[in-house]
Amino acid sequence: MLSHSLSIEARSSERVLLRIPIRVEGKDTFGKAFDEVTHTLVVNRTGGLIALSHLLQRGSRIKITNIKTQVSCSFEVVTRAARSLSGMPEWGVKCLKPELEIWGVHFPMRSEIPLKADLIHVLLECQECLSREMAALTVQQYNELVAYLRLSRPCPKCAASRDWKLGVIEGEPEKVFGGPSAASGSGPVFWDEAETARDKQVAVKLPLEVRLPDGPEESSTTENISESGLSFASSLEMQIGDRVYLRVGLDTPAEQRDLPARIVWRHPAHDKGRAFYGVKLERTR
Repeated sequence: MLSHSLSIEARSSERVLLRIPIRVEGKDTFGKAFDEVTHTLVVNRTGGLIALSHLLQRGSRIKITNIKTQVSCSFEVVTRAARSLSGMPEWGVKCLKPELEIWGVHFPMRSEIPLKADLIHVLLECQECLSREMAALTVQQYNELVAYLRLSRPCPKCAASRDWKLGVIEGEPEKVFGGPSAASGSGPVFWDEAETARDKQVAVKLPLEVRLPDGPEESSTTENISESGLSFASSLEMQIGDRVYLRVGLDTPAEQRDLPARIVWRHPAHDKGRAFYGVKLERTR
């Protein structure tokens, strides 16, 4: 989605709005070698969107190193984003060796995920080896995760059943366009951990209905959520400061309630007519 490479990969793996510190090495459009420390904006199994001040040539090769894990891999430059709100040029890149899992997250292929309705994609972390996976959970598994703050499931790296928890998204979310979330009512709910976990973001893909005050509405999916807000992609035209009404989760329309929120950031999604939005929920009594 976001770019040609990401639109292809979106059909085979989930994406995550995730800020990962990286080092990029290569040659710019003038053939001059560069070495720049920057970060990702969006990642999936074999691609990503990165911020990079140096100008690149489409089709050129660059080397990206995950600074935290020191895993390196060659990437192909696929496209430059037409617009940028990160303050830097943004580039869609394709990983040439996705099996290395350079982002430190295992993304199951869509073909590996059971064809079941109402699966919820969640970024999980093994409490034993700390490996991460963008897992597809059933509603029952997701509710268990919310209720007990952990979920027992197989870990490929441990080769055994382990307890998994929600993987907290690190970094500066509003500079990455992964935004703040909240607590919902019944059914699959927002992550509403203890007070000490306030505003920690997690990547949870829940069904979302977005409605503007003057009537237009659209179905979407949450990207990242926390206790005070959430982020999502939409083709509705909204600006920072606008009020929206949200319905989140798998409850029936009769069971759901409108959650008033304000747009706090906006970022073009680079697929025609869409943008990522971050909202902060307005508390109601």
